[in-house]
Amino acid sequence: WPPAGARGAAVLDARGGASPNGAMPRKPASSHLLALALLALAPAQVLAPAPARAQMTLDMFQRVPVADAARAGDVAALRALLISGQSANTADINRVPAIVLAARGGHVEAIDLLVAHKARVDARDRDGSTALFQAAQRGHDEVVASLLKAGAAVASEGPQGETPLIAAARRGHANVVPRLLRSGADWQREAHTG
Repeated sequence: WPPAGARGAAVLDARGGASPNGAMPRKPASSHLLALALLALAPAQVLAPAPARAQMTLDMFQRVPVADAARAGDVAALRALLISGQSANTADINRVPAIVLAARGGHVEAIDLLVAHKARVDARDRDGSTALFQAAQRGHDEVVASLLKAGAAVASEGPQGETPLIAAARRGHANVVPRLLRSGADWQREAHTG
C-alpha cells in the first residue's frame, strides 16, 4: 500500500475521497479490501442484478471468476462471488457452465452451493454434456447423489447419445451404476453409437 503509480496532486483513498497535495491515503480496513476485490472482479455484476440466463463475466485477466472457482472447488471464493450477485448459471469462455465444471472435478460442496443459488442442474456444455453425465462418467458418486437429489434428469443424453448410466458402466464405475439404477435409469437403453 499505496498502489503503484499513486502520485500526483490528489490521491483517492479507499472511501473514494481525495487527499489534498498528494498525501498518501490511509490503509483501508479488511472489509474495504474485500469490497474493492469484489468490484475489481466484476463491477457490472456487483452493481447490477444478475440475468436469469447463462452469462460470462470476465475479470481483467480474461477469466470467469465463478467458473474458475467452481472448477477449482474453491467454495469460499464461489460463495463470495454468488453473494456479491454473480449468477450460478455462469459459463466459462468455452461455454461450459459452472455446475458442469464443478461436477467434472468432483466438487460436491461447490455443486450444493451452486444448486442453492439456483444453478440449472441440467445445464449443458457445448458438447451436450450435463453435470450428471460428467460426474457419472468420472465416477464421482457423491456428486451424482447430490445432483439426483437436486432433480437432475437421470435419462439425459450426453455426446453420442450416452446416458449417465452408460457412461458410468462403460468406465467401470461400480459405485455410480447402482445409484443411477435406483434413481430410475433405463438399463436397456442404448447409446446412438450402439
